[in-house]
Amino acid sequence: MTRTLVLLNGSPLAGSSVHRLLEAVREGFESAGGEARMFTPHAMRIGHCIACGANATPGYCVLRDDMDAVYDALEGAHAVVVGSPVYFDAVSGPLKMLIDRSNCVTPLVTLADGSEDTIPKWRRTRRAVFVTACSSAHHYEMAERMVRGFLKWIGARWEETLAWQHADNRLGSVPEELIERARALGVRLATSDPLVDESA
Repeated sequence: MTRTLVLLNGSPLAGSSVHRLLEAVREGFESAGGEARMFTPHAMRIGHCIACGANATPGYCVLRDDMDAVYDALEGAHAVVVGSPVYFDAVSGPLKMLIDRSNCVTPLVTLADGSEDTIPKWRRTRRAVFVTACSSAHHYEMAERMVRGFLKWIGARWEETLAWQHADNRLGSVPEELIERARALGVRLATSDPLVDESA
């Protein structure tokens, strides 16, 4: 069975350091026999989360837009890689919209006894990585914390952050050393075993 990788590209710029790192991860994953699919929220039709509450729909979301393809891809993913520049200590806005709309992967439901709880729609077996780029004068830890929370919610376990902190303002200035690390990371994800879902 072919393993699949989902890449979520939070960079609005083709050829940016984040984009180049994600493409390198993709290359590594595919070179090891896997299949990869990249989503770029900046180019997608994604509506705002409307906080619809418990038992909103038997599907994923009450809104129907480009997120339908994201849900389908995430459900079948062996691994997930999230990439984003750091904007005001967080990920880019369109990526944050995709993250918010993924709340329904582990939705709030009413249980038989009348209480409410969040119940995941699929097993938590995915491996995950965060890829980022930011100024050397700033930090990425808050963005990483957001991404790690998102990954946990969609049934993925964060394993590593690959960060390019740089003083220049040149597009795509990430060094070849990090590009090679990203390719190797893709190979590792493709050849790794699925995680054991300890909550099952």
